[in-house]
Amino acid sequence: MRADVLLLCLGLLFAGCTGVETPAGRGGSRVLRQRRHPERLPPGTALITSRPGEQSRQAVELGLLDVEPFEHLLLRAGLDSLDELPVRRNPFTPEDAVEVLGRLMEKPVTLGTFPPRMAAGFLLREVLEGGDVSREELERRVQRFAREQVAVLRPDGYLAWALDGSTQQKVAPVEWKDGAFRAGHFELGRFYSGRSGVFRHADAQLRTVDGPPLAEVYDDADVINRTLDGAEDAFAEMAVALGTLLSHSPGDALAALRHLPTGLVALIASSPEYLERFQYMTRGEQIQEAARLTTSVIATWGTASATTRTVRGLLAGTEATVPVLSLSSQGTLVLERVAVPAGRTAAVLSGGPGAAIILQRANTSGGGAPSSGGPGRWKPARESIEETARRYQAQITHEPEGFVYEIDDVKFDGFNEEALLEAKGPGYEKFLDQAVEQGGWFEGFSDMVRQARRQLRVARGFPMEWHFAEQKVADYMRALFKRNGLGRVPVLFTPPD
Repeated sequence: MRADVLLLCLGLLFAGCTGVETPAGRGGSRVLRQRRHPERLPPGTALITSRPGEQSRQAVELGLLDVEPFEHLLLRAGLDSLDELPVRRNPFTPEDAVEVLGRLMEKPVTLGTFPPRMAAGFLLREVLEGGDVSREELERRVQRFAREQVAVLRPDGYLAWALDGSTQQKVAPVEWKDGAFRAGHFELGRFYSGRSGVFRHADAQLRTVDGPPLAEVYDDADVINRTLDGAEDAFAEMAVALGTLLSHSPGDALAALRHLPTGLVALIASSPEYLERFQYMTRGEQIQEAARLTTSVIATWGTASATTRTVRGLLAGTEATVPVLSLSSQGTLVLERVAVPAGRTAAVLSGGPGAAIILQRANTSGGGAPSSGGPGRWKPARESIEETARRYQAQITHEPEGFVYEIDDVKFDGFNEEALLEAKGPGYEKFLDQAVEQGGWFEGFSDMVRQARRQLRVARGFPMEWHFAEQKVADYMRALFKRNGLGRVPVLFTPPD
């Protein structure tokens, strides 16, 4: 008999208690968590398991430990012990939600925890978006999953119930199609309602959406052969779907990732240390890592795709504290609230309520996913430039800060599917008088002429555009380009935002 099932033997008596002493948070003081008296196992009964956290979860499932529905969901989603549950503060705040999301992302995602992880992530993101909620409201929100009989698609192509993770029926193998991971009519990261005996889409409030049914809810004989305790890694099947997307580009990890979901590319590109490690992995290791990260991101955030926007477009004011998702050098997902100035470029990751943003940090490569295509490839910028120049470059290219576009080792600031782009931010106008006195060959401007010539040689017929933040500089460089045989390169005045 397996060691991780319930066994009856001499040993442990679960006695009632008035409270459990738990940490208030990471590094915080310890707080007494009040609990109601749980039921008891008969004397001489013990729970034996070989995996961390299973004993707590088994005790809760048997009703031996009395926890709130929200806490029960968090344990099913992967928290290993009662000590990892959030302190029972009322109300539950966005700061609490960030802490719990961070803890969940530290835990591996299994087939058993994937559905509850999606449900928990959804509830926590609702708090991030809407603000403080009472414990009573949290319980009401959890009950929506039961009332609507909410299910999700797992990475192995099976439908499972969101609240407890139990397997329902098989759909089909998951594959990347039309910008999402899909199996039949179902999509990874979406919620479905089965309350009417058929599966239909669920809306942002988890209510059934009118429309044709996607599939009947039926007893699947194949599930008997798929009887799992949920311990299998959820990313094993995902690796098959991702294997066809990961290109083989020796020495260029970003190019290898160009067909993967944009949110995943943004995360990996935002950590130069991890990107370097990723580059020297074998192809099999790269696929496994990409599958692990994608599964965790979808389970927690509902999507692995991201859109590039500026913080100014996301939030009002000059600065805001927002949830920032990042990747450590060892590949650990980290979530923290960071004060971000308006105007910063971010990759926005959101599949429903709430959102995390992926930013460029100091001394890191870009904070988002550069677009693919064109005659060259995107690479992390190695040189350091001033903040105003970096912001202007992102404005012109509409790509995350910290990337450059290269063709045959010649750098451009960007490529937008229509033209190769170069962006020169503010600060050159003060040198115009000196340039005129020296016959137009002030070193900084002559460097631009040489740079444009190099770019033109490798452009392979693609149009080029040079953008300047200052009108007088744009006019001067337009004339200088013409005098040096570069008149076909458009020089544009584009004011900074």
